[in-house]
Amino acid sequence: MKLSKIALCAALVAAFSMPFTAQAAKGERKNKKKAAAPAFSTLDKNSDSSISKDEYVAAMKDSIGEETANTQFASMDKDNDGKLSSEEYSASAGKKGKGKKKKNN
Repeated sequence: MKLSKIALCAALVAAFSMPFTAQAAKGERKNKKKAAAPAFSTLDKNSDSSISKDEYVAAMKDSIGEETANTQFASMDKDNDGKLSSEEYSASAGKKGKGKKKKNN
């Protein structure tokens, strides 16, 4: 009988602590997503006023992975010329991490 009470108490403690653990993990993921995008000039290593795919992937692969960097570059390169203008970069960097805001009526 004593063993079943201990097991029941342990199960209750585990059940009540799970939501707090999940919430803490969710908060850590949010903080990672809010990391600021590097400045355009930081990514433009050869100072040609554009960011090539190689420049972008080299700068971003450590933080987001090479595959994700390639995918992001492709989505940011709106005119498909193989490089990002400051306008393309700014437009895409400004959208990252922003969700739809509710209107207060």
